[in-house]
Amino acid sequence: MDFNDKQNVATVINFFWGRGTTTPEGVNEEAAVVAYEALEQANVCSNSMDFVPRPTYAKAGISYVLKQLAAIGKRIKQGDTAIYNSCKGVVGIRYKTKIMMALNGV
Repeated sequence: MDFNDKQNVATVINFFWGRGTTTPEGVNEEAAVVAYEALEQANVCSNSMDFVPRPTYAKAGISYVLKQLAAIGKRIKQGDTAIYNSCKGVVGIRYKTKIMMALNGV
């Protein structure tokens, strides 16, 4: 793994677990694998969130239902690859111990 690879992995790690979690010098292969797993899980979660209609405070009428389905369809067609904050948070918590152990060579 060259320096650019380590820099990219460090960017992903710091995205999930906070700025300053690691530097490119602190990245190893195990940390890269864990970061990849976390990113993969965040993408699965975010893709699922694209299918969730946004909340309404009243009974959903047909116009609201159609609007929500149109928005979901649009996100699917556009290949929206954004990671939802809720997914980022859950993945960050779920993989925190694993990434810390990997960064420490455990």
